[in-house]
Amino acid sequence: MKEHCRRIATQAFSTALIVFAIAVLAPMTVRADQNTEKLPAKVRWVLNDVGHLIDKKDYAAAVKRLLEFQSRGGPAPESASTPPNAYHHPIIYFALGNCRLYQERYDQAEAALATAVRLQPDLVAAWLNLAKVFYEQEKFVEAAAHFKEAYERSPDKRAEHLYYSAASLLTAQRYKAAIAVFERLFAAHPDRIETPWKVHWVHALLADNQARRALPYIGALIAEHSGKERIRWQEILLYQYVQLKMTAKARTYARALTRETPSEARWWKMFCQLELTAGEYTTALAALTIYGYLKPLTDEEKRLWADLNLQLGIPGQAAPLYEEMLATAPNPQILKSLVLAYRRLDRPEAALAQLVNVPRIGKDPELMMLKGDLLYEMKRYAEASAAYRCAACEKHSRTGKAWLMAGYAAWQAKDIDASRQAFERAADFKQQRRSAQLAMRQLQKVN
Repeated sequence: MKEHCRRIATQAFSTALIVFAIAVLAPMTVRADQNTEKLPAKVRWVLNDVGHLIDKKDYAAAVKRLLEFQSRGGPAPESASTPPNAYHHPIIYFALGNCRLYQERYDQAEAALATAVRLQPDLVAAWLNLAKVFYEQEKFVEAAAHFKEAYERSPDKRAEHLYYSAASLLTAQRYKAAIAVFERLFAAHPDRIETPWKVHWVHALLADNQARRALPYIGALIAEHSGKERIRWQEILLYQYVQLKMTAKARTYARALTRETPSEARWWKMFCQLELTAGEYTTALAALTIYGYLKPLTDEEKRLWADLNLQLGIPGQAAPLYEEMLATAPNPQILKSLVLAYRRLDRPEAALAQLVNVPRIGKDPELMMLKGDLLYEMKRYAEASAAYRCAACEKHSRTGKAWLMAGYAAWQAKDIDASRQAFERAADFKQQRRSAQLAMRQLQKVN
């Protein structure tokens, strides 16, 4: 289940590349039949020709036409303070840059568009297409700067230009800078905010480790979505509660999600995990049981379900599942759990029958101790002593205990020599020394 949470994190917060639609970024070209009355006649005529060529997607011919036109005007003016002639009008450079952009010749497009904004700094469309040049080359910081420049120079201050700037910074993983632009956007245009913009705003906050600040915005996105997207944002919100150690909030929200959409398996799984962490095993078992009806349990989940049943005093539910898992793959821990389940069901013979198969998984001293305990309880003392001795032959934390129990079992079986020998071995262990010495004194009195 921890892996499940990691998967949520990966899906929710990956900001390596934010893809967003920028309609205004389709390269724009001014034609003579558009609002160009103030342009020189020569410029209007060449733009008309170029526009028709672009309509035909003959960009090479359009570039050729523009370059031929420019060649008649001598060198380009140095700055906006020098009035350009018709052949070097900013719109000509703008049109040339757009054609190069269509051709994906970004260096040449950048040079032409940069000249256009140098000659006419208030040419917003050129700033936008220059931003697109940088964006297409994955130079996102530069793209963001040019989107922001377009916003600053536009008389109508279009909100989307600020959004493009913020989103470009987010794509560049400049999270603090992106957040600053988003804040400006939301403050200046509160009535223009679109849902995708809120999505990227949340991504920026989460990526900058400002998850607590993002919580109300995630809640707003949940309210604005339905279906799979709503579930995705609900999952993100729940994960954030967990990450922020808002345990009570997470448990309450997970419970609410199971009630809102009881057929959604993931809510029951996450609710189970949260209840386990809180030590609420009864609730966790109930949640995992419902989850199992909605989706087949993995081997790990089956083991958890069986363990919870055993821990909560329902060994009859646990035992069949342990048997099923053992039939698939022998496992000492599962075998111990199965034996414990049978003992709690007061079925020692069934428990002992499982331990007959101990050799197939190796001489596990813990299992041999368990076998000895069962035989002792069943008053099969000679067999119990043999099992304890077998366990004592392996070095482990309970070796001393194994010798002590071997002594008690042999005593009950009236094998005094074997009993005394086992107690002597047990006395070599500090924890068992006192009990072993006491037993030997009692044994001496009896005999």
